Amino acid sequence: MLKNYFKIAFRTLARSKGYAFINILGLAIGITGATLLLTYVKDETSFDQFHSKADDIARIIVVDKTGEAPRKFASNAAIFASTLVEELPEVTNATTLFMRGGHMNFTIDGVRFAQRNYFITDPSFFEVFDFEFLDGNRATALAEPNSVVLSENEAIRYFGKTDVLGEIITSPFAGDFKVTGISKNTPANSHIKFDVLISQNYSDPQWQQMLTSWEQIGPTSYLVLAKGANIADVQSKAEALANEKMGVPFADMVDFELQSLSDIHFESANIEQSIAQTSGDKSYIFIFISIAVFLVVIASVNYMNLATSRAVFRAKEIGIRKVVGAVKKQLVTQFLMESLLITTLSLIISIGLTDLSMPFFNQLTQKNFDFSWATLGEYLPMLLGLTAVIALLSGVYPSFFMTRFKTVDVLKGERKANSPFALRKVLVIAQFALSIIMIISTIVVTQQMNYINDKNLGFQDNNLVVIDINNGNVRANFKAMRTELANVTGVESVSVSTRVPGEWKTINEVTAVTNNVNQQTRDSVDVFYMGFDENLIETFGFRLKDGVSFTGVDATDSTKILLNETAVATFGLENPIGETIELTSRGRSLRVQVIGVVEDFNFQSLHTKVAPIVLGYWNNPAATIDYFTVKASGNMANVVAGLTEVHNKFDQATAMESHFLDSQLANFYQAEQQASVIYKVGAGLSIFVACLGLFGLASFTVEKRIKELGIRKVLGASQLSLFYLLSSTFAKQVFLAFIIASPFAFWIMKNWLNGFVYHVNISPIAFIVAGLMTMVIALLTVSYRSILATRSNPVDALRSE
Repeated sequence: MLKNYFKIAFRTLARSKGYAFINILGLAIGITGATLLLTYVKDETSFDQFHSKADDIARIIVVDKTGEAPRKFASNAAIFASTLVEELPEVTNATTLFMRGGHMNFTIDGVRFAQRNYFITDPSFFEVFDFEFLDGNRATALAEPNSVVLSENEAIRYFGKTDVLGEIITSPFAGDFKVTGISKNTPANSHIKFDVLISQNYSDPQWQQMLTSWEQIGPTSYLVLAKGANIADVQSKAEALANEKMGVPFADMVDFELQSLSDIHFESANIEQSIAQTSGDKSYIFIFISIAVFLVVIASVNYMNLATSRAVFRAKEIGIRKVVGAVKKQLVTQFLMESLLITTLSLIISIGLTDLSMPFFNQLTQKNFDFSWATLGEYLPMLLGLTAVIALLSGVYPSFFMTRFKTVDVLKGERKANSPFALRKVLVIAQFALSIIMIISTIVVTQQMNYINDKNLGFQDNNLVVIDINNGNVRANFKAMRTELANVTGVESVSVSTRVPGEWKTINEVTAVTNNVNQQTRDSVDVFYMGFDENLIETFGFRLKDGVSFTGVDATDSTKILLNETAVATFGLENPIGETIELTSRGRSLRVQVIGVVEDFNFQSLHTKVAPIVLGYWNNPAATIDYFTVKASGNMANVVAGLTEVHNKFDQATAMESHFLDSQLANFYQAEQQASVIYKVGAGLSIFVACLGLFGLASFTVEKRIKELGIRKVLGASQLSLFYLLSSTFAKQVFLAFIIASPFAFWIMKNWLNGFVYHVNISPIAFIVAGLMTMVIALLTVSYRSILATRSNPVDALRSE
């Protein structure tokens, strides 16, 4: 019996090739789009779940309560974690990770390697986390002083092979390290990513002092909680213990929280000094799931609409089957088999489409998903699940709909017409409503990204090359190097600074107290701080609103500062020029004088409001210089080559690290850029699939009304009136879809834009463009069949009457 069902299903599809093509292509696109998006969602939601103790691991978070709003930090005192293990039975193990100085440099056989992706840690690291080992003993690899574990990629980069146990790598500042282990490359879905792990026991008195101090903050600490331990109870006990150890003043200054490992990827956006290189956004997970659902629903609705539309042409077939003894169950099974056959063929095609699309999708999402015959088994549950859902969604209703026909009526050629609000029309409206939501969202997201790209940030960000200073000798002789960098062909100016706008590292902060007579108290204010030399205006293009800039005289400029407009407002200064401010940083205080005010500039992401910032001179003790910033023009490749030559002359211990500042700024909006492209692709696919179905519906509408059209032409109807007759129904449905979709799209985009402090306003233009675009596409889709019908010879349509 099953064989006969499939045989009849194949014959039915063979007789209706256009119907089969539209359905199979639409469903294949829906399955492909949903597979790609759900693959991303699955990867994002699986972060850090490969560790066997994932459910029991928590990260220590320090909450600073001294400012206007609490601030959370992922760093804490190194001794805190080990003390919790010793004194709380609920904490069974712990490990700390620390990056000292932000970078290290290694020399191997005279070749220099710059390393930023490293951590200093303890032997417990491989007890807490399950990163796989390729070579060495994970239990003892970090037990000895000055030992290192390399990742597979880093071993190959350093030595050209992975069989390197016992090899020596040399740091100019920390001595020799022995390779004691090789780990597999860290999985992409891990918030901890490392290429080098250095033993915490390396010999350095200052380091040993930090490990035993409650006052020095730096490492990120992870705890392993006992099975069944309540994280809230452990958090309370840990906070009480910290207050006891650190003393009474700290109780009013800081709180402590424990963050579950599973929450780190999505809940770290507002946590400072996190070692996570990327953080997830649950709103985008919701968006991607929604787009996947949209595609599946739109493709399924296509099938349902086309299947129920064709019911009138299969009514007699159904009636005859009932007359010869077919029962409802058999008819339902037959139509479900047709649905299953179409979705199965769609599945096969979608596998090929997914394979073709995956490289583009990887480039878009910055992931490395592998879709091939070798990994197909990993995707099959998702593919088969989507296929089953689509088969049921698209097949159940048409099956029961068509088997409800009364035998006598269909054999007489009679069948009552559907009401104006029949399910088919509702489904068409729903299809286009979803598509319109996607189009409006795409337009608004594109407008916001254009706004970000075009917004005047208050400084020059194009053609700025930022060079890291990784050597104490360079800091000591930076003026000579600055002079030679300025002499490179194409270089217009060079500035040295402690940080740069768009900073990816932690921006220094200072505590400021003013002597403003308008203030009733001298409450301190924590503000951001950056140090520059006298070339800051020329290089960065800051706009001086009042006063003057630095003169280049070190002795006098060291006690001078510039403020941004927000800092002036924060300090309550009516006439800031000449005001004296006391800055405290690193336990040292310095009285400085305001000599100028610069216009506000966005030194952080546009997600955040411009904060108060103090611009000091390079030799102010609040921070040390860390970068050269080079403003250049012309052939940038030649410029960078010239800069590298100068760098290597002054710094023979470390390799030059540089980047373009505008590229760094673009990293702030990487997730939004990805979402923008996915919106565009999703909108394009959804409208394409919806129009496939609309084309099929238009074809069947014309076929069903072919004799009516012939009679109208005989009676004198014009081609234009016939085109209006055929197209107006679909136009009304698209218009109604627009009315329904608009408020939903507005609500979705309003919430999304609220994530930016600086954003565009939602314009009616976006809705008008989306509505007109959808209407035009829909009318173009149905016009082909409509125009053919209006130009046909009525004799051909009426010949059989």
